[in-house]
Amino acid sequence: MAYNICSRIIISNSDAFSYIRKSKEKSDVIIMLVPPPSTLLLNRYYTTEFFSMIKEHLNPGGVFMCSPGSAQTYFNEESLKLNSSVFNSLKVAFANVKPVAGNKLYFIASDKVLSASFCRLTEQQNIKNHYVSSDYLADDLTERKSDEIESLLDPEMRQNSSSFPIAYNYFQLYNLSKDLNEKVPAIVLLILLFATPLFAIKRKNLIMYFSASALAAFEIIVLLTLQLTVGNMYQLTGLIIAGLMAGLAIGAGSDFSRVTPISIPVKSIILILFYVLAASVYGSIIKTDSRFPAICMIMLLSFIPAFITGNIFRELTCESRTGNHIASVYSADLSGSAMGFIAVSGFAVPAFGTAATIYFLALLVFSGFLFGTIMNKH
Repeated sequence: MAYNICSRIIISNSDAFSYIRKSKEKSDVIIMLVPPPSTLLLNRYYTTEFFSMIKEHLNPGGVFMCSPGSAQTYFNEESLKLNSSVFNSLKVAFANVKPVAGNKLYFIASDKVLSASFCRLTEQQNIKNHYVSSDYLADDLTERKSDEIESLLDPEMRQNSSSFPIAYNYFQLYNLSKDLNEKVPAIVLLILLFATPLFAIKRKNLIMYFSASALAAFEIIVLLTLQLTVGNMYQLTGLIIAGLMAGLAIGAGSDFSRVTPISIPVKSIILILFYVLAASVYGSIIKTDSRFPAICMIMLLSFIPAFITGNIFRELTCESRTGNHIASVYSADLSGSAMGFIAVSGFAVPAFGTAATIYFLALLVFSGFLFGTIMNKH
């Protein structure tokens, strides 16, 4: 019987993560065709949390498929770590997970027993087609390759999660492993580019450098949290960034009678305590189901450290009216921000997890407090 297949297709233009989180529909099959976890944004779709949500949207015996990367004749150590992490994350939600090598590496997951004998299955179901048949595929080779890949995967590899996006880290390491001769010099140059300004900064401006670095890093985490709780909403992203800039502007431009008398060391301690508190409650924040409280909480998290950091900038620049001094503080601010952005998004969060990274931000501010205020004799 002929029918117009277009009339049976419903297209939803929304963030897939938030759509799955809100939707109540159930399906027999869910096929995920998103790129590998090459960014923190894409990593969301390969976490234990997302796979568990997918499981809730499948009918009993339903099947889910995703592809974390390419299929290779030889899997190096980095690619095995990536695939093992995603495989183990799927195993948290599904009883059975089967790797299938094609033009990409596919993971098929279900609570029912799975088979990679696709030719036999299509014949049993009487599915008429041209290419999924014994003329083009050999079930025994497909099954053998699947078993071989599964035997290579490490069951002890850490699972990928929202708070510990380890698959993103492994994907970056995998990319770096492709051509080390070109990429290692680029990485060294990048490190030198961002680290060199640290040696040119005056000691009394170190608190500005490390505070700005922590704030920039925290903003990356806040935006990641927004994507995990609300979804990839461009308008809200702009609102969060605007909240941070407002905090900086108010902190730097306003003379509050109750804030100004507080010394820079005390403000640094308050900032340290804020990051410690934020790290301790982070797990609860990303589990927030209600959208409005999550947005309010995230905006508040952006504003508070921005206000304190902006006020530290004000105090440092008010010490002197000379242009050179203000320029040196501003230089410390910008170079610290640059270091924070690159260090967190490219290294700290995927390597150590979000909560541990926020604790590290407290340590950064403490370094500025120690070397820029306590040990500063000038």
